Amino acid sequence: MAIEFAFSADQEAFRSAVRSFLEKEVAPIVPEMDEREEFPRATVAKMQAEGYFGVPVPEEYGGLGLGKVGYCILLEELGKVDASHGTIVGAHTSLGTTPLLYYGTEEQKRRWLAPAAKGEKLLAFSLTEPGSGSDSGAVHTAAERSGDDWVVTGDKIYVTNGREADTVVLMAGNDVKRGPNGGVTAFLVDTNLPGFKIGRCEKKMGLHGTSTAELVLDHVTLGPERVLGEVGKGFPVAMTALDVGRVSLGAASLGGIEAATSQALEFAKNRTQFGLPISEYEVIQFKLADMAMKAEALRYLVYHAAEHQDRLGTDPARWTRLERAQKTRESAIVKCLASEWAGEVIDEALQIHGGLGYIRGTPIERAYRDARISEIFEGTNEIQRLVISRDLLSRGL
Repeated sequence: MAIEFAFSADQEAFRSAVRSFLEKEVAPIVPEMDEREEFPRATVAKMQAEGYFGVPVPEEYGGLGLGKVGYCILLEELGKVDASHGTIVGAHTSLGTTPLLYYGTEEQKRRWLAPAAKGEKLLAFSLTEPGSGSDSGAVHTAAERSGDDWVVTGDKIYVTNGREADTVVLMAGNDVKRGPNGGVTAFLVDTNLPGFKIGRCEKKMGLHGTSTAELVLDHVTLGPERVLGEVGKGFPVAMTALDVGRVSLGAASLGGIEAATSQALEFAKNRTQFGLPISEYEVIQFKLADMAMKAEALRYLVYHAAEHQDRLGTDPARWTRLERAQKTRESAIVKCLASEWAGEVIDEALQIHGGLGYIRGTPIERAYRDARISEIFEGTNEIQRLVISRDLLSRGL
């Protein structure tokens, strides 16, 4: 498969517009947002108005129609400015709109996808439970039939956007004994339905602008129109969304790497020790070179994977088994490398900053806290290695 890639003039123009918007509207509020640990409602509303919550969604459903490449451009630029805003967009778009676009009926797309893409509604995604993290098929939230309806009961945890979302794409067990192979169904759960409650919201190391909420479902009644995809086939719905999310997470990590490298480079040029800027010392030069190499390599990986997803289209029924396997392997590789490289680069950037990098409220200190979760959420890196190795043993290189 070819790996040549270049951005079109329209994509470059989109990047420029996003960068200008983020520098003007988002960057100034980030320090206070992080310190106060508040959801950035005002800037989220501005981003929704710009269409940034529907970038990869086709125009016929209210989106910008820029595909996964355009979406990764947005996430890369967000990653340079603030990880919290990137995570809010990612939970809504990768994990919320993707299942609707790929598996929704026409009625579901008009009712839930279009308002979400237009910025009128905020989405969340819920798979994790107190007893199921990496074992994502072990869903204990129960969905029981009641005539044509479903009654859902259970607890979900670690739901990004969970406190603010209007609708949650939620996985529940229609037959616990069958596990992921026929026993999990995806549902569209509006948060104003009777029996739905927001539980505990976690205090976190980083991503202070995001909510990470517990969802409590106490006999929530859902009509058949709220089943997303087929009954018992919710696990593929979730995994398809995560494939998209892992590539966009890679784009956000790329932005974080680029920002940290730029900050370290500027600091090294201006920080003098022993009569010379520290950028003159080989030990610092080598650190900067390693940081730049990771950014360059990751850029190709991210956009190659995003372009591949665009070529595959949004109808999973048309994918061959080989195409699906390749997409999943690529997304796992991107997520794993990107999150680990971001951690390494930001750590080295902090080291170059010395004591200043350890001071609370500096951009590099905030980036250090924000980046750590990337090796955990959307599937731990241990799970990514499991996905990669299983596919490697099955198909080889």
